[in-house]
Amino acid sequence: MAVVLMGIAFVAIVGGIGTAIISSVTQQKVTGADSVIRSAAEKVVSEPYVSCASGYETPTPPAGYTVTVAVEYWDGVGAFGRPCPTVDTGVQKVTLTVHSTGPHPVKDATLEVVKRESMLS
Repeated sequence: MAVVLMGIAFVAIVGGIGTAIISSVTQQKVTGADSVIRSAAEKVVSEPYVSCASGYETPTPPAGYTVTVAVEYWDGVGAFGRPCPTVDTGVQKVTLTVHSTGPHPVKDATLEVVKRESMLS
């Protein structure tokens, strides 16, 4: 009987350790995705406005992550959309998405940035 109880306790302890390890890896991926998306957003914001841009350059993400960039254009009335209007209104919504790859991928992180053409130029 004591051997069975020790066996059950051993399985419970090993299972708990495994769960803790997987949770730690998942948390590291979430934190990494947050860092990658914020770096990409800082790069996009720092670049000059490009009329009817198809995308903006982002830093190369570390292994295990990919970054996608989508640009929508203000229609001058009340909505963002594609394609770029005949006359660029000077306002774009840039959507950045970070996807984690490999074992234990986490939910994609998404961040939207609005770029405006400088009124000083």
